[in-house]
Amino acid sequence: MEFLLGSWELTDFLVFSNRMKEKINFPEVWGLSLGIFLLLYSGFLNYFSPAEPYAETHSGFRSPIIALETAETPKHVQDIIGTIDTEEFPGLTKNYRILNYFDFGFIFCYMAFLAYTGHYAGRRVRTIFLRIFLGMILLLVIGGFCDLVENILILNLLDSKNAEEMLPSLEYLKSTSQMKWFCLLTYSAIVGIYFWLYEKGFLLRFSSVMLLTSFFLGLFSIVRIHLLEIAFAFMAIGLLLAWLQYGFTLAFSSLAKKT
Repeated sequence: MEFLLGSWELTDFLVFSNRMKEKINFPEVWGLSLGIFLLLYSGFLNYFSPAEPYAETHSGFRSPIIALETAETPKHVQDIIGTIDTEEFPGLTKNYRILNYFDFGFIFCYMAFLAYTGHYAGRRVRTIFLRIFLGMILLLVIGGFCDLVENILILNLLDSKNAEEMLPSLEYLKSTSQMKWFCLLTYSAIVGIYFWLYEKGFLLRFSSVMLLTSFFLGLFSIVRIHLLEIAFAFMAIGLLLAWLQYGFTLAFSSLAKKT
């Protein structure tokens, strides 16, 4: 009797598990959770991000963060954070330093999110896609590595006591930042191509347009560097739309199929 009862309980549990799998697509729930964590992390970083530069930003940038990432001269940096003898300098450098310390962790978070998004994009043509995905991951790793180097260079700038001490870091900062954005925007563009070719839903089609637009804006930023700021906005919107689709729409849809 106990044996039969135990068997019934096991069977009942398996039936319950199968019903749960039909209702919830667990890979998309994981993507939903990762996206929520990334949004919370972004909000946390934004809390420490100075909204205004000390004086002005260079090259038409509105964001002092991206302007600092692409600074080429000591004046560019000093216009954003001030000089060591200005009243605002300690507070601004403290905020930028905290921001960059926490950004080291953020790099690995967005890399995980982008890797998940890229894997999701190619799920319908997995055999062909897996070969391309290895190249995409290489792009992602190079972009993340450049971001790590970029943070170190910015921290060196914040610790510099004068313009002369800034020069060694400024020699590599802009090119490192551009390489980072090129890798991330190219990765996003490939995701956008897969969305356009293999998805029919409005959100992912519109996401595709945003991601591809961000890539071309990134290319034109070679001539007009401030376009990087706009490219980032388009990329962020495209990834957000993709997340809304495979996160909210699919994770809580009773018709979602396991990928």
